[in-house]
Formats: sequence, structure tokens, C-alpha cells
Amino acid sequence: MNIFCVGQNFADHAKELGNKVPKEPVFFQKASSCISKSDLIKISSDKIIHHEIELVIIIGNRGSNISIDSAKSYISHWCLGLDLTDRPRQNEMRKKGLPWFDSKSFPGSAVITEPEKINWENIKKDFFLCKNGREIQRGNITDMVFDISTLISKLSQIIIFEKGDLLFTGTPSGVGPISNGDLLELFSEDYLKGTFSVKKT
Repeated sequence: MNIFCVGQNFADHAKELGNKVPKEPVFFQKASSCISKSDLIKISSDKIIHHEIELVIIIGNRGSNISIDSAKSYISHWCLGLDLTDRPRQNEMRKKGLPWFDSKSFPGSAVITEPEKINWENIKKDFFLCKNGREIQRGNITDMVFDISTLISKLSQIIIFEKGDLLFTGTPSGVGPISNGDLLELFSEDYLKGTFSVKKT
């Protein structure tokens, strides 16, 4: 299983980090060991980790050089996820002009809810994150800089998708730190997709 991610795919999020809205998709990867389906998020007590809720697409067929028109046929399931980010480390490495792989790729940094079969009516609904009962992030695919079909097509020009690969499609604005004892709830429109507790170790 590969984990692919898209950076700055919501204009408001790019702006809140002081970045320009990209003209081409910004792709990066997490190690497969980052995946976590546990309802407990463990983070190091000496790290400042930010939450980033995302719509996650799961690839159902092997493929490369996929056209935009056929991209949706390669999707089998979807879920919601948290792309956890060591923000100070990311900012430090960016300032140095160096890769920021380790700010995104650490154990448990790719949290996902239970996948379900693709249903475009559900995909079109808002997804949002509540922290300790208060909504802090909300997004919709219509707000994406690059739509899902474009992302799949563009990335398939670079790599070969394998069945079961995950694609984190970008986070809306409102990212911020998580703390010990926080309760994170991931929603799709009017139903709860996952609940996660944060524990600093």
C-alpha cells in the first residue's frame, strides 16, 4: 500500500500558511507504516503536531497514465483521514530549502476512518472536523484547487497506482495543534465517521 498526499489543495489553507496557491498539484508521500485505524492518537510530548482533516480516496485497480475521464473508475472506496503534521519541523526544513518528509511521515501520522464503497453523493457532501465539540475545519470537493479526477490523472503520469493505494486529497483551512486529551470527531455532512482521542507520550 502506498500513501500519496496532496499539499495546499484548498486555497484558503495555502493562504493561512503564507503560501501561494499552486498552479500544479503538489504531491508527497507518507510511509505505509504511518497508517493508523486506532481510535487513540499517540504523539510525542516534545512535538507540536497539527491536525489536517482530508477526504481520502482508495484506489481499486492498478493503473498508470490514467485519463481524467476514466479516473473515477479507478476509485473503489473512500474514507476520511487526518494528515498529522509536525508543523515546526516542516517550517524549519522549508526555510532551509530541504525536504520535509519527516514532518509528515512518522508512525500514526495517517489516521483513517473505516473505508466504505465509493458513493459520489456522499463524496459531494461537506466533511468537517470537531475538536472537543467545536467545529474547526470544514471542506467540500468543490473548494479544491484540483479536483479528484485531475489529481488521479496527474499523479498517474508520475507513478503506477496499485490496488489499495490511498490518496489524501488536501485539507481545508483551520489547521492547528492537537493536545493531550483532545477529542477529535470526523464528520461527513450529517453523520459521524470516526472519533479519536489524543494521548501525548
